[in-house]
Amino acid sequence: MGCGLMLKILMIEDNDDLRFLTAENLQRRGHEVVGLACAEELEDSALSGIDVFLFDLNLPGEDGISVTKRVRAVHPEVPIVMMTARSHFNDAIEGYESGADAYLRKPVSMDELAACIEGLCRKRKTLRPHLQLNGQQMSGLLGAVRLSAVESNLLTAFARSPNKSLEFWQISQILEVDTDQINKLNIAVRIDRLRKKITEAGCIGMPIESVRLLGYKTTFEINIM
Repeated sequence: MGCGLMLKILMIEDNDDLRFLTAENLQRRGHEVVGLACAEELEDSALSGIDVFLFDLNLPGEDGISVTKRVRAVHPEVPIVMMTARSHFNDAIEGYESGADAYLRKPVSMDELAACIEGLCRKRKTLRPHLQLNGQQMSGLLGAVRLSAVESNLLTAFARSPNKSLEFWQISQILEVDTDQINKLNIAVRIDRLRKKITEAGCIGMPIESVRLLGYKTTFEINIM
C-alpha cells in the first residue's frame, strides 16, 4: 500500500536493468519515476517538482555523494535516498553527512525501498509548514508578519493554483507591472522579499522555488482565513 500520494521520484542508477526494474516497481505503486543513467544528465530544470530523489552511490563521473550535496544545497527539504553495494560503516556515515535521509545497502528489496520512500513522504507531509493568511497578516509557528496588499494577493493566488505555482505573466499581473515587457529581475526581487517574510513567520527551507523558464511555486501550505 502506498502513502496515499502519487510521488514524483527522480532516480540516478547506472545499471540499466536495475534502473528499469526499480522504476517499473515504483510505477506499479502509482508513482512517477524519472530515471537517469548518470549524474551528468541531471539538469537544474529537472530538480523542480521532485518529491523524492533516489541516488546510487557508485556512479560513473560525478558520484552519489557529490550529487547528493549538490541537490541538498538547492532543495533542503526534499528526501534523498541513497542505495549502494558498499557495506563499510564509514560509507554510511559519509552518505548521511552528505545530506541523504536514508542509506540502503544493495541488494534492496522493492518492498523495502518503497516503504522507505513512502515513509519519508509521510514524514515530510506531516512536517510540511502551514501558514495562515488573514487579509494582510500572515502567521506561522514563529508569529505574525505584516504583508502588503500585493503580497497578500500573490500568496492567495499561489494557494488557489492547482499545483501551487504561477507563471511569470500571472505574477506580473498581480504585481501590476507591464506584462508585455515582463521584468524577471523585478519579479525575483519581490519574490525574495516575500520569501524573507515567510521565513520570519516560521517556514524553513526554500518556501518559494523557481521553476526554470516558467515562474515560481510554493513548497508550503497556505490556509486562507
